[in-house]
Amino acid sequence: MNKRQKILAVFGGALAEDKHGHWHTTFYEIGDNFGICGGGLRVKAAGYLYKDKQCQAVIASGGKGQLKKVLPGKITLASIIKDELIKVGIPAKNIIKEERSGNTYQQLKELQKIIMASNFKDIIIISNRYHLPRLRAMIRYAGDLRALKKMFDLSRLEIKSAEDVVIEYQPKIWSKIINRVYKSRAMTKRIKLENQGTGQIKRGVYQFK
Repeated sequence: MNKRQKILAVFGGALAEDKHGHWHTTFYEIGDNFGICGGGLRVKAAGYLYKDKQCQAVIASGGKGQLKKVLPGKITLASIIKDELIKVGIPAKNIIKEERSGNTYQQLKELQKIIMASNFKDIIIISNRYHLPRLRAMIRYAGDLRALKKMFDLSRLEIKSAEDVVIEYQPKIWSKIINRVYKSRAMTKRIKLENQGTGQIKRGVYQFK
């Protein structure tokens, strides 16, 4: 494998069940325990980047998380994300499932393990715009994420906003929708909670677990 192979990590967010009993990622209509989510955009963004040859493989990250009492059988965030990644054109052979993590911090820890055990030298993490400050703070301040921090400092780890990616590739479809959502009361609430978490990380009082 080429030493400069780049891998893209899609962090799982909320899931919802449709009337037929099928689970899927959500856009902005349904959230998680912390409010509005929009995790489905992460899958869309990954599809655009993969087709544009911005990465060679994709990690679908997430166990059962907040839904551990709800998701049946072997269904996980990662398994649902993988199915959706395949639907947007990413071959199954180029998708790695990470099903151990239950939150953002754990997703970062599992990502670090995968990278340290692989030949991938560059990473793109895809998440929603509101989520990125807390992600960056975790990488910078969590003591057991030193390998990711080093990659970030060396510009080998890039964190991309799913919203910015989909707007870049299909602005006519996504610009108005995303601008409207980010002006909503629900998103304002979500951003406030994210900012609280980011502040706690920087002050050293965040409970990493």
